[in-house]
Amino acid sequence: MSFFALLLAFLAEQIRPLPRNNAVHEAARSLIRWAGHALDAGSASYAAFAWTLAVVVPTLFVWALGSLMWAIHPIFSLLFHVLVLWFTLGFRQFSHYFTELQLALARGDLMLARRHLHDWMRSTDETWTSDTLTLPEICRTAIEEGVVASHRNVYGVLFWYAVLPGPAGAALYRLAGMARHEWAARPDAFGNIARRAFAVLDWLPARMTAIGFAIVGNFEEALYGWRQRAALWPDPQRGIVVESAAGALGVRLTPLPPKPLLLTATAAATAASPVAPLQASAASPLPPGSLPPGTLPPLDGVTPEMASAAASSDTDDGIDPPDDAERRLPDPPALHAAVGLLWRSVVLWMFLLLLLSLAGWAT
Repeated sequence: MSFFALLLAFLAEQIRPLPRNNAVHEAARSLIRWAGHALDAGSASYAAFAWTLAVVVPTLFVWALGSLMWAIHPIFSLLFHVLVLWFTLGFRQFSHYFTELQLALARGDLMLARRHLHDWMRSTDETWTSDTLTLPEICRTAIEEGVVASHRNVYGVLFWYAVLPGPAGAALYRLAGMARHEWAARPDAFGNIARRAFAVLDWLPARMTAIGFAIVGNFEEALYGWRQRAALWPDPQRGIVVESAAGALGVRLTPLPPKPLLLTATAAATAASPVAPLQASAASPLPPGSLPPGTLPPLDGVTPEMASAAASSDTDDGIDPPDDAERRLPDPPALHAAVGLLWRSVVLWMFLLLLLSLAGWAT
């Protein structure tokens, strides 16, 4: 029944997408905000109790209601599963942004693409701005946010829906994500418990999502991104999802750190120029006669040989590994490829759930 409930929920969402500001989600957010305010007594135990009240109690209510529907009739249980999945899955809540961005970039309208990205990001972060983003930055941000939104609104929900009995798992994961969104910015115990609880619930789904991207994309590069680059992110689990998708697509979704050059390009050119001895002799602490014949004095402590090496070397210090240099910057074709990657991952998850359902029927 789980497979058919999920299939019907996907069809229902495609026909009638769930509005972002729907009554059920607003009620859940209101409960979380109320618990965070009413039980704010400055102690970790009260924060844990507030999280339990806002997340665990509604999850238990969904489980009990699902059990009641099954006791009445399996058809009622199926309809209840579809209804809960329709409210917890959120593929269409962000996929239209992908479509609008693709259409704008296909027409070469960078300003319109910035506006669509601005509307998307402002829905979760009111301080975000896209006024100065270049084309690669627009594509990078869109792919990164789309991959993370797909994981948290689709793949993570599917994982817990398959693990816990009935639709309680889907409700638990989405409620924990809402609590994290509402409380994560708080520096007190509420923010700490919301972040830690969601990290625990998301630990295995994030890795399953990365494996899914590896299967439907470039397997080796996806696993390499997961193991080598994800730890560089402030949120390692977000890094696992994003970097595995980047490897699967063969693009760079995080800018490389600035290269620590020995001197600036202007100083390097000056040090290597014929007039460098005249400029350096006044600043050099060494008397000119103490230098070997044909040797240029150092400029600000950097010899011309050092300047030439710094100006010509790109990978000697290990900052720019070859695989990072080979990955292309995100572009409109990469944005289109990311949409295909996400849909192939959905098909993979659906297939795995079908296998689990068949195994359950066989036993």
